[in-house]
Amino acid sequence: MKRSYLYLLAVLGVLALAGCSSNKFTNPNASGPRAKIEAVKIDADHAIDRIVVFYDNPSALDELLSNLGGGKVLGSMPTLKAALVELPDGLDASHALGKLSSTKINGIRLAQPDFLHPRPKPVNSSAIQELSLNDPLEAQKWDHDVMQAADAWNTDVDGSGTHPDGSGVVVGVVDTGIDEAHPDLAGAFVNGYDATGCLGGGTIPPGTDASTGQIHGTHVAGIVAARGNNGQGVAGVAYNAKLMDLKVFCGSYTDDWTIASAIMAAILDVDGDGITPNVITMSLGGKGYGQILKSAIDMALQQKVVITVAMGNSYQDEVQYPAGYPGIIAVGATNASDEKADFSTSGGHISVSAPGVDILSTWPRFDEDTNGTPYLYYRISGTSMATPEVAGAAALVKQFLSNATAYEVKRLLESTADDIGAPGFDRETGYGRINLKKLVDKVHDVLSGAATLDQGGTALVSVTTLNKYDSDGDGAITASDTTYPLEAVDVSLFKDGKLAYVAKTDYGGVATFTSIAPGDYQVMVSGQDMTDGNSYDFWPYERVSWDADGDSGNGITLGSLTVNAGPHDNMGSPDVLNATLNSTMKVTLDWTGGGDLDLAINEYDPASGNMVWSTAKTATPLWGTFSADDTGGDTTHASESYTLNDVHYPSPAGDWYNISIDASNATVGTTATLTIEVNGHTYSYGPLPITPGSTADSNLGSIYEALYDAMQNFDNMPCIY
Repeated sequence: MKRSYLYLLAVLGVLALAGCSSNKFTNPNASGPRAKIEAVKIDADHAIDRIVVFYDNPSALDELLSNLGGGKVLGSMPTLKAALVELPDGLDASHALGKLSSTKINGIRLAQPDFLHPRPKPVNSSAIQELSLNDPLEAQKWDHDVMQAADAWNTDVDGSGTHPDGSGVVVGVVDTGIDEAHPDLAGAFVNGYDATGCLGGGTIPPGTDASTGQIHGTHVAGIVAARGNNGQGVAGVAYNAKLMDLKVFCGSYTDDWTIASAIMAAILDVDGDGITPNVITMSLGGKGYGQILKSAIDMALQQKVVITVAMGNSYQDEVQYPAGYPGIIAVGATNASDEKADFSTSGGHISVSAPGVDILSTWPRFDEDTNGTPYLYYRISGTSMATPEVAGAAALVKQFLSNATAYEVKRLLESTADDIGAPGFDRETGYGRINLKKLVDKVHDVLSGAATLDQGGTALVSVTTLNKYDSDGDGAITASDTTYPLEAVDVSLFKDGKLAYVAKTDYGGVATFTSIAPGDYQVMVSGQDMTDGNSYDFWPYERVSWDADGDSGNGITLGSLTVNAGPHDNMGSPDVLNATLNSTMKVTLDWTGGGDLDLAINEYDPASGNMVWSTAKTATPLWGTFSADDTGGDTTHASESYTLNDVHYPSPAGDWYNISIDASNATVGTTATLTIEVNGHTYSYGPLPITPGSTADSNLGSIYEALYDAMQNFDNMPCIY
């Protein structure tokens, strides 16, 4: 019997590394039992010549390179079990991820794009000219006035005459590099780190001009800790704090790997001088959710490092990263009228706001006027300027409460901010514009026992399939096999009916929420978005199921999780929820005009390691159930269906469920429709003209094109779990 299969993907679960695939079709005359994914769609800015890979065993990287046809490992972070892989010539990131998606490599857990972050650009700028170094410019700092900086600096916080100025605190500035020899920054630095290689890589000794022709980092550094009481220029919010120059820009872009490298170098004390940052500030962002950057930030938070990140200057309500990661302090900008700056990005993840319009600060010495005189000071605007204001405020807290966690410092800032927007929290300004005087007064109350710190918690949500796969490769699914951990899926925590935090699962299927508010949360799991490097559909919420008692895959759509407050954010014993996902799928073939068509399903057989076709006529399917064979006796309507069993093979383990129409038994022309219901989503394709019998092969191309055209009007399909 000659059988002609028309491939229509129902589920392309081949991305064992990163989830399901996008819509692709395979010509059934092509070699091989299944379609291969040529490329994945990456909508966020990314490096085209490299990818980030997470591994269990670094030796597996050799097999990965072989699979890619070459390339090399550019760098590794053993602490995070991650490597940066340069791709061979002629292979870009989207095609490399597509190639890896069809191959299971033992010891490799996850591959992602290396997402890019553009160098921040000032919203506007103006120079301060005709002023000598000794001119006091502090009077022109409207931002300090509105935050009540002078009153804060004059406060005796601990009752011993100690005033808040950031003494003893180290603030890491992740940016373009700083002109450390600037006269208003000289003496402020500890060893920094060049993650770009632009200065040769490694340690940046104090006093180095690490700006390499870029202005942004020097301006940010002055907002944090320009030297105070030195008779020149301006003062930073924490004017006696130390700065750690963490250079991540050498040109117009940086990337997740470079930023993560700088953070890890800082918190792991790679230079061995015994100095690590208490605060890290990042005035940068992009659209891609990179797990390597998230992992580095989580490690810093767990070491009680306070992290401030700019919301962005997009004028939109949206999420950029790293501002969208849980646990950090996402900062918006305000103007001199104490209103949200028009450019400041909004969103439910915002924490607080700070002045960010026409902020006067230090400027690198290389930028000169027409007479060859360095400007030294400039006014520019952006959430880039608001963020170091908050970093300086965090340094004032850490000066007196050195053991405070990131969450405790965040809540101090939020609870003492001036509410300048809608009453309470709002998406434009967060909890309000920070007030330094109120902040240090609250620190005084904590030290005196009149107030306590709000403690946070840490939660882990583990997401796996209900169904086991052949994890030990013995050709059978037994008790020793495991369920599949689902990587790069969205886990959302809702509190009081509102979205509070979102994180994605890592290479082990675990979403980490570090330094978050305690309380009761509803937990929702959904699918990858466009920034994961693939054009995947969201898994519909209503089809996510939890198997809390292990007896069924048909649980409730929302789980619940209680996050407990504990000393130091409960770092030692996080609260854990194990979420188990299962899927439903029904495929229906309808046709008119008579003729004997058959719905065909291609399933993975772990015993043979092959994909196996079955129809209602020919065989019993492995993981589903066919309806009765319909031979088309009723010319007005005929139908066959396939329903996935509760127990089935999960496609994320690397194998597909393919759907086809078998016309080899038909004797008359027919018109068919395919309907696919996956996890609550319905996809319909047709009408499709089918030519029977011996002419099936010759007409296969036209049917293929008709299906391809039909698929363009639908979103990509969910995976099968």
